Amino acid sequence: MSGTDTQDNPMKTLFHAYDIRGIAGEELDCEQAMAIARAFGDTVQEGDGRFVIGYDARTTSPSLAEAISLGLRSGGHHVTHIGLSSTPMLYWYGAEEEFDGSVMITASHLPSRYNGFKLCAGDALPLSGDQGLPEVAARVHLPFRFDRPCTPVIHHSNPLEAYLQVMRSYLRGVKPMKLAVDAGNGIGGIDTHKVFEHFNHLWLHEINFEPDGTFPNRSPNPLLPGALTRISQCVVKHGCAFGLAFDGDADRAVVVDEKGAMVSPDLLGGLLATHFLHSHPGATILYDLRSSRAIPESIEAVGGKAIRTRVGHAFVKTAMREHQALFALELSGHYYYADLHYTDNGLRTLIELAKLVSASDKPLSELLRPLQRYALSGEINLRIQDRTAALAALEQAYADASIDHLDGLSIDYPEWWFNARCSRTEPVLRVSAGATDPGQLEHHLQQIRLQLEPFQQTRSPS
Repeated sequence: MSGTDTQDNPMKTLFHAYDIRGIAGEELDCEQAMAIARAFGDTVQEGDGRFVIGYDARTTSPSLAEAISLGLRSGGHHVTHIGLSSTPMLYWYGAEEEFDGSVMITASHLPSRYNGFKLCAGDALPLSGDQGLPEVAARVHLPFRFDRPCTPVIHHSNPLEAYLQVMRSYLRGVKPMKLAVDAGNGIGGIDTHKVFEHFNHLWLHEINFEPDGTFPNRSPNPLLPGALTRISQCVVKHGCAFGLAFDGDADRAVVVDEKGAMVSPDLLGGLLATHFLHSHPGATILYDLRSSRAIPESIEAVGGKAIRTRVGHAFVKTAMREHQALFALELSGHYYYADLHYTDNGLRTLIELAKLVSASDKPLSELLRPLQRYALSGEINLRIQDRTAALAALEQAYADASIDHLDGLSIDYPEWWFNARCSRTEPVLRVSAGATDPGQLEHHLQQIRLQLEPFQQTRSPS
């Protein structure tokens, strides 16, 4: 059976572009978790593999971790549990210790009723809907049966202190400063607190650091409206250099500047890229195709090589390996580091931004100003009935532009541009646009909406 095409597959809705997820206890239960884990283990290798499991703060995560362990061990594999963990720490530990695969139990930025799995092969290479996940889906068999003896021994490990030592090593040389961090009651507060408590000259205002899988204080998605309100207020009240908010599993980071204003994630990534290029001249930097034109322009202006990529962590990580890239950025707030096995890491982003701001006599808002040369729409979600037909209509309407299909449809004119692509996680068309001035941007967005009007559903996505 296929993870995306087979109509009679009751689990097809669980397999997505970058992970496996659903409503815990309804769409995703422990039997399904065992079957998925068995299929994952058998896809990586037939028995005798080494796998590591971690889980986030969601209330359903521990039981799903047990089910994943049973499924893997039913295939003759060896399992190590590391317990409560951020996704970046699991990636790092799985790669450092050369496990054959890893499973992170998390639904990342989704509401508390959801849960799921991020699957990686060796060296933290993620499985995706393009490679790996369909093969796993094809091996899933329900009802689940134990058809061979389980591996009898379960191993336990706590890599936190070793991981903290690595993270602290990046934080050297930062001048005294005040920062604010909002962990959103996800998992990111644990390692962040322990890293910064060793540096008495760095004052950290900790917001929502206690893990609570019900996410009582804000959405685990820091990009949703209202999610940054408290950290913005904290930054302004206490005179912090900036504030940073994690998502639920701490692989994403969204920043507000010293005035409490949200920083567009692509512009922050461009600033970090130029920071890295000062110490790694000529390095390759990847940026996702939704980013402002200012990103490649800034990278190339300081001697770096800028390469556009598709959207999504699985594609970015593969492209980083292919191009031997030093760093990569996405509009969603994922930032990737070659020296962390090409993985995305919110804590590392916090550290690098602290170093960057510390080294300058300018505040963050001024450091970003050279990148703010274009008017940007951000990502707009439109509920479309026939997305394939809608993209074809857009391509016909803008046939005189420079066009490519790296990910969806990209239209490029000298004075403005846009990308439209089908979401891999929701039934929407995602549109992002930019122009040399706000008036042009608004005009062209109106024209795009008119082109899409015949295909648009009346209800907006939640």
